[in-house]
Amino acid sequence: MKLVILFFVLFTSLYAQERPKIALVLSGGGARGGAHVGVLRELEKYHIPIDMIVGTSMGSFVGGLYASGKSPEEIEYMLTHTDWNRYIRTDYNRPDTPMRKKERDYKYQGLLGLGVNAENNLVLPTGVLKRQPMLLKFMELTQNVQNIDDFDKLSIPFRAVATNIENGDAVVLKSGSLSKSIYASSSIPGGFQPININGIDLVDGGVSDNIPIAVAREMGADIIIAVDVSENFEKNLDVNSYFVVMGQLVNILMRKNANESIATLTSKDILLTPDLEGFGGLDADKYTQIIQKGAEVAQKSKKRLESLSIDEEQYHEYRLKHRNKHLFKLPTIDAIEIENPTYLSDTSVLNRIHQEIGEPLDLVGLRKDLLHLYHMMIFDSVDYKLKRVEGKNILVIITEPSWDNHGEIRFAIGLEDDFVGHSAYSLKLGYTMYGLNEYGGEWKNDFEIGRYKKAYTEWFQPLDSMQRYYVMPSLLYESVTDIFPLNAINETLHGNQELFSSRGGATLAVGAHVTTNYEFEMGLSYYLDKVKVDNVPIAKTTLGDSTLLEVIDLDVDNIAIPFYISIKTDTLDNVNFPSKGTKAEIKWTKEMHSFGSDYDYEQIYLDVEKPFSFDTHNITLYAKYGTTYVVEDSDTQRLYGTFRLGGLFNLSGYQPYSFNGDNVLFGVVKYRYEIKDGGFFGSLNAPLYTGFSLESGDAWDKGKSIDLKYSGTVYVAADTLLGALYIAFGISDEGYESAYLYLGEKF
Repeated sequence: MKLVILFFVLFTSLYAQERPKIALVLSGGGARGGAHVGVLRELEKYHIPIDMIVGTSMGSFVGGLYASGKSPEEIEYMLTHTDWNRYIRTDYNRPDTPMRKKERDYKYQGLLGLGVNAENNLVLPTGVLKRQPMLLKFMELTQNVQNIDDFDKLSIPFRAVATNIENGDAVVLKSGSLSKSIYASSSIPGGFQPININGIDLVDGGVSDNIPIAVAREMGADIIIAVDVSENFEKNLDVNSYFVVMGQLVNILMRKNANESIATLTSKDILLTPDLEGFGGLDADKYTQIIQKGAEVAQKSKKRLESLSIDEEQYHEYRLKHRNKHLFKLPTIDAIEIENPTYLSDTSVLNRIHQEIGEPLDLVGLRKDLLHLYHMMIFDSVDYKLKRVEGKNILVIITEPSWDNHGEIRFAIGLEDDFVGHSAYSLKLGYTMYGLNEYGGEWKNDFEIGRYKKAYTEWFQPLDSMQRYYVMPSLLYESVTDIFPLNAINETLHGNQELFSSRGGATLAVGAHVTTNYEFEMGLSYYLDKVKVDNVPIAKTTLGDSTLLEVIDLDVDNIAIPFYISIKTDTLDNVNFPSKGTKAEIKWTKEMHSFGSDYDYEQIYLDVEKPFSFDTHNITLYAKYGTTYVVEDSDTQRLYGTFRLGGLFNLSGYQPYSFNGDNVLFGVVKYRYEIKDGGFFGSLNAPLYTGFSLESGDAWDKGKSIDLKYSGTVYVAADTLLGALYIAFGISDEGYESAYLYLGEKF
């Protein structure tokens, strides 16, 4: 019996030595790396055993998933059925961010800004694309092997190649978190934020070794099957954007080191270069065609590849050993710990984790909780690990502060011109200090010059660890030189008149953020309003051939003490060009003489915006309604709290501020067609639109009847770094026409 066993051991040992070790080396190339899946599919058909895999960038993604036990069919389905725009993002997923952060979007159009880190230094983001959404996706895809930290123990031994951003050296990742290793290898420099592993900041491995053949040799490979999907750099480049320059730079680096690696291949090795002409690294919507290109290049090399094939029985044994899928057994969680160096309290972090103690680990719910924490816009990353101490399974939540963890400085520019003499501009500067206490207190300051002049400061103080309830005192001074139509004073008068008004005072508000999408707030304000108008014509008299105007000067001071209650919701995915979600507000305001106010009225206002999208087409509905009950004996003219119509998408055919009154009814239907999308880079790549709107409404005072006006607009628009850019032309049913150039914000 011993002789039989000895003979069997010797035989299997000789067999193992007879069959050469085959390594699959997969290059980077962005979405072009989908071709790797097609190659894997054909290799399995030809019964070619793969003993080790080395990948860079997209090659590490596909190779890592295959090494973890996923089949080519599973990887293909994942690539072609995933909405990658959810994970490759330049910004946070807006519907999931707090209401307070959403409101900032309306005040500061565009993406200009600086951050303030924990050391109070001014900083810029380290990448255009956010890390957390993509990293969580990688964690989801590799959760079956999350307990394996030695990549030699995967179904197939695996290596991922990344680049040390400090010195450009290649870093071979062979242990640790598979998801983080894949991310590190795939984080395009200048695109995705780097990730720190073992104290080293890592970016895309393609910069240092895009076809890591030498790594496979070091692992003991006898034969290399290398798949090269890297792009050739453009020799006649049209340098017209940051992305073109960055893309060309990365392509040059990758192509040069790829060529150097390819030069080391021997006659025993096989190089597969799919025909990917016309496919770019960002063409994630073309994975089906790209995968087929990978299959085709393998089919063309079928004869050479089949020389590496093994018979059915041997391949069956190979699959039993190397194609088994690891299954991570979910542990029962006995305790949760928090490792949180940010200003937010550990209690606040813990309260957002819904994992039950004594229950099996809920990975789906945990990833949802981590993403919720990330969208608070406080953390650079939110991660977890499992550890076992004295027989207990402990879930550890790990946070890292965001690059602008302690503050931000925002800038905004606004321009408007109707080409008939009315123009306006706005320059805004905002500085917000975060983390003033463990509940997340904030001190916000806004300054503005231009048509509006404004200085505003507020203290936002949450009252509980979940930041649901808050108190917010604020101080405000603002002034504006406005244009109003003279026929609002006397129907026989025509033209416009300049009006200067200002408001200064304080507000104390309390509120609740019911969820990230709903806000309830009430507040009491005390303001001093000033109104000044020089040479206001109040009547005209005709004497013979002469017309005499009776004019007066207005210089009025009033005290305003409004009390208000408002309810808001906002789930729009974009402020200016939404494709889904809803935005709505209802607000009740009351002022009374008995409170000490010079005004005596009660007002209700509501508005709602709802977009509907169909591929590249969008229809957005917007409506607003406001009504004011003014006490009979109150003859004080209000400047604030009245409603105005006129201007772009607000009865566009009429000039801005053409209609003013205590009541308003207005509705608009906007159609938008997407000429060019922004791809993964969103507004950084300036999506381009065209469309039209149909508008109707009126603003009127008590005692007057509603007289609906109608208007329409045609426009072209772009979502730019500075905010929305519109070139539009409006016309009314009465024949009035207006043209607009508008950037950044509507005045």
